[in-house]
Amino acid sequence: MHETPTPAPVQLTPLGEGVVGTEPGNLAVIAAVALEIVVVLGRARLNVNELLQLRTGSVVELGPAGGLVEVLANGTLVARGEVVVVGDDLGVRITEIQPPQRS
Repeated sequence: MHETPTPAPVQLTPLGEGVVGTEPGNLAVIAAVALEIVVVLGRARLNVNELLQLRTGSVVELGPAGGLVEVLANGTLVARGEVVVVGDDLGVRITEIQPPQRS
């Protein structure tokens, strides 16, 4: 039988000032990277028969009015917020920032 190795504890040095990547000027390198931002107003589940019956003017219920919408960047949830009217346009007021997911 093989023994399962016991992992050794890892000690990480805390990041401090002056560490590469923490200076505000370094953000300029990624500031121009394009992201696809999608705001999900709601979701609905339909069976195939219901989907085939949709026509112009059909209404699909997405959930309760006034609920939070999801803000996704390149398909990853980054925030939640509420829909607001800005002049003649719609916008999203961010109310929650999603903590980064570690993989």
